[in-house]
Amino acid sequence: MDTAQISNLLGRAQQALNTAQSASQLHRLLQTQGQVSVQSPTTFGDVESAVHLFAPTAVNWPVNFYIQLFLDGLGAPEKLSSYVASVAVIPGLQQQVRAGQGGLLKRLFSPSAVQAGDQAAFDLMVKLDETDPVGREVGRLLEVADLARERQQKGVELFPGVHGLGEHYLESARAALATSLGLSDPAFQQWDGQSLVQARRVVQRYAQDPNSEFRLYGEAKRCLEELNRRRVQILMAELPVDALRTATDHRLRFGSLDSIRVSTVADVLRADVSLLTTVSGIGEQTAQRMKAAAQTLETEALNRQTTFIGTEPSPPAMELIKILSKFGQAETLSPDERARRARVIDYVQNITPSAQPYIVVGSGADRGVRIWEQFSSDLDWVNANPNLFYPQSITEPAADVWEDYLARPAHYQALLSNLLGRDFEADEELLDADTLKRIRELKLDTTHIKDLHLRGYQSYGARFALVREKVLIGDDMGLGKTVQAISVAAHLVATKNDFRVLVVVPASVIVNWVRECRRFSDLPVFVAHGDAKTEALSAWSKSNGIMVCTYDGARSMDIPAPGLIIADEAHLIKNPATKRSQALAQLVKDAEYALLMTGTPLENRVGEFINLINYIQPDLIVPGMSTMGAEDFRRRIAPAYLRRNQADVLDELPERTDSIDWIELTPADRAAYEAEVAAGNWMGMRRVAMISPPEQGVSAKMARIQELLEEAEEHGRKALIFTFFLDVLDELEKHLGARVVGRISGEVPALKRQELVDELSQAPAGSALIAQISAGGVGLNIQAASLCIICEPQVKPTIEQQAVARVHRMGQTATVQVHRLIGDETADERMLEILAGKKEIFDVYARLSESAEVPDAVDITESQLAASIIDAERARLGIT
Repeated sequence: MDTAQISNLLGRAQQALNTAQSASQLHRLLQTQGQVSVQSPTTFGDVESAVHLFAPTAVNWPVNFYIQLFLDGLGAPEKLSSYVASVAVIPGLQQQVRAGQGGLLKRLFSPSAVQAGDQAAFDLMVKLDETDPVGREVGRLLEVADLARERQQKGVELFPGVHGLGEHYLESARAALATSLGLSDPAFQQWDGQSLVQARRVVQRYAQDPNSEFRLYGEAKRCLEELNRRRVQILMAELPVDALRTATDHRLRFGSLDSIRVSTVADVLRADVSLLTTVSGIGEQTAQRMKAAAQTLETEALNRQTTFIGTEPSPPAMELIKILSKFGQAETLSPDERARRARVIDYVQNITPSAQPYIVVGSGADRGVRIWEQFSSDLDWVNANPNLFYPQSITEPAADVWEDYLARPAHYQALLSNLLGRDFEADEELLDADTLKRIRELKLDTTHIKDLHLRGYQSYGARFALVREKVLIGDDMGLGKTVQAISVAAHLVATKNDFRVLVVVPASVIVNWVRECRRFSDLPVFVAHGDAKTEALSAWSKSNGIMVCTYDGARSMDIPAPGLIIADEAHLIKNPATKRSQALAQLVKDAEYALLMTGTPLENRVGEFINLINYIQPDLIVPGMSTMGAEDFRRRIAPAYLRRNQADVLDELPERTDSIDWIELTPADRAAYEAEVAAGNWMGMRRVAMISPPEQGVSAKMARIQELLEEAEEHGRKALIFTFFLDVLDELEKHLGARVVGRISGEVPALKRQELVDELSQAPAGSALIAQISAGGVGLNIQAASLCIICEPQVKPTIEQQAVARVHRMGQTATVQVHRLIGDETADERMLEILAGKKEIFDVYARLSESAEVPDAVDITESQLAASIIDAERARLGIT
């Protein structure tokens, strides 16, 4: 070959090598397993229906996405790798060809090199002719890859358009995106986002208003954090330094720190490491560990934030109350409108603005249809009603706003819970979907309501009662069953013609019910109790109002069928054989609506619970219900029964400390107790430890009560003391003297009981209201007391729960201490065991627990209980 031919041959070889290099790079790119990712998509909804929304720029596509897609099915990997392998010999042949080149001298002096070069040139030409067809195919693949790169630079397409990409490419892109989101069979759509742009302007203006919920929320959070920080500082100052040993499981060892005046965890937090190391036995490592342990305790305490405001008018607490006062004025929207507004704000805060149409991916059983409809409806609503985002005219809180808070703390705590978004409705998950839908869609008519802010769960309870018509509300004591009932009554009177409400209650709570009805509604209230009950009944029959009477009154009076009957403390009609129960059953049957209320629907037998359900929805009762498993039982009664527990719906309740005070009887107490055991006197055994023998100044239990009241006086507390026995009340009055502001027993009229509660509110610290537990343990709200003392165990655990709930309830502003006085080695101990078993059956059947096991608790009457304990005590004491 001449020089020109050799040059052309080497050029062809270099071109083949360049193609091979590009082919090798493309092959590696095709082998790369890139993943699609979406940066912070906004997701709304739940498992059943959800929407994932994001801008196209939020999607990160692998650089080879379109290359793989465009080359799919063309055999590209095999052709590329085959071509690269086939031209692998070309560099060696090129080198030999070049080595054989030269002029005449080379041919004269290196004929073998020239000959080898000529052979290599021939072999190279053959190889190039052989690989050229494959090379042209590879070239076309490279051109397609270049087109794919160019197309991807313009963006990966998901929807049809002028881009001209086929459905195969669109489907592949959507499938890859769905995989990256972890979705199967989602729905895709584009959204221009114009309604969001308009809503964003409304929300931004709203956020700048100092009285908007948005701003008030941030200020309230700041105040709560400051309140919490102050409380933690006090806690750290009260924690002894020994707490650091406990926090480190006693791995931290150090001696006395008195020499450097460090005695609390707060002192350790303030102390420098250099100061701690001046103490003998504390090196730098120990000092550092002490500081770390103290900081851990402080952090743990700071993380346990609650919404409890308290009674100390500190600057952050005062500021918080003023914020809540403003919120109470500004908040005029319905619960549904507030929920909508909150969602719209959430949309604006979480959806990144985009100049391009958004990508919308729907998932779930309905492929996001429900949530997308809600989303679109919310935005249409705010754009049609922008003024709903702006608060009404707000006046500055009055100077006595703190006194107003102390007078009605439950109102302010409800406002705070609402503002923070911690209020929830506590749906009953066992209800059918249609009933839940009707409850959620029902809007309470508040025409006749005044000065009442319902919590979310209270609103739900009222709407549950209205939808189901005849129900049992079994909410934990202190959750506001009364205001739920008043809301039901007010709604029905407002929405129905010629509608009357009958409220049947124990005599002890008549005054409280009358006060609450008049305080929270403008409906006329008639009291059919005492000498004027006939006149009250007649007046009520001619009006649209509320009549309050006792259970005995409901039995003895000829009461026309009410539209709604409310029966408080409904466990009093658990026995259908009594005339009282039969009278109520007839009234419930005749009424269009019925609301039975009790925090203790089950006290001894599951059958008692069934009896209450039978009054309101007898069609739910089937044979063998009393032996059903707990889960089946709750599912069966779900259409008629609603219960929420304090721990589930109230996070602002102050801390409650329960203590069992084991009392060692004095020798005189012990002798008197053993005499009662020998005589087989059950009631004497229960109360003798509280009754001072003549030769003794004060019993051991009484001495403990005196100690507790002295401590209460020091800490600014007032007490509520319960006992079953009248003569124990006499003993309390005798030994406590001026500390007793009054006594409540069955003989005390309802009006007088409320007066005594009011007197306790005005009494000094260390004062006590004493009560027979059967009379003062139900129906009264006694938040002025924060110390509850129970002198002896009660036969039914629900009796004690009701009593404690008089003080530990919504509206309580102080931490609550509960002391149960238990005589050591007495019948008290055995009663504790019995109480534990009886409480278990209530938890399984009446509370919303997850357990489906039926407990082994057996029904036992008080006479059986007495006999078993007397026998056990006689055996223990060796008395025959």
